[in-house]
Amino acid sequence: MSGTNLWLKYQETKAEGMHSELVSQYLPLVRLQAGRLALGLPAHVNRDDLVQAGVLGLLEAMQRFDPNRGVRFESFATLRIRGAMLDELRRLCWLPRSLLRQMREMDRASQVLAAKLGREPELEEVADYLQIAAEQLRKTVMMVNCGTVLSMEDTLFAAPETEGPERATLDRLIAVEEKERLAAAIKELPERQQQLLSLYYQEELTLKEVGLVLGVSESRVCQLHARIVARLRTVLTDE
Repeated sequence: MSGTNLWLKYQETKAEGMHSELVSQYLPLVRLQAGRLALGLPAHVNRDDLVQAGVLGLLEAMQRFDPNRGVRFESFATLRIRGAMLDELRRLCWLPRSLLRQMREMDRASQVLAAKLGREPELEEVADYLQIAAEQLRKTVMMVNCGTVLSMEDTLFAAPETEGPERATLDRLIAVEEKERLAAAIKELPERQQQLLSLYYQEELTLKEVGLVLGVSESRVCQLHARIVARLRTVLTDE
């Protein structure tokens, strides 16, 4: 039975078995969003936590969806699934005050090494330059990614057609001028770095898919993402 017919049948009967069938049918959508948001998550954030939150978002979408409005359920549900996951990340990703300083140090070290090596430095090379353990820098990278996915998803790359209380809340929290400054800063990035942001946030590719396009590993995508974020944050806070 097609998705639309299944919805119409469920709306008529509210059968428990059909409800379970609908959930099963759209679980891949939850896993896809969890895979997209799992950008080098810190150790205390489990991908299963995102999946669980996404399932709750899916159930909410199922309660609110009206198939007679002509909107595809996948589009309707994706906003709520992703919103539920972002809320979970906000709850789990506590960012220490020292993170901004660490981001600045990482960015400056990466710039020096990139100029010296003629390429993007590896994480271990940046750690050696900063005279810290690679694992310590890796934790910084994960925290940068975790916190920044929230702000990137919520601001510059949020779907413009999104409406409702979620969009209104975000608009109150983030000034238009900040979005414009961020957009301008991104335009000043090298083309490859702009491509990474576009592939991940706008094209909504998974980490593996971004890596395949760029010809690098998933872990390298995470490192490059954190480097880009550190660069943007340094530019914006230095103004």
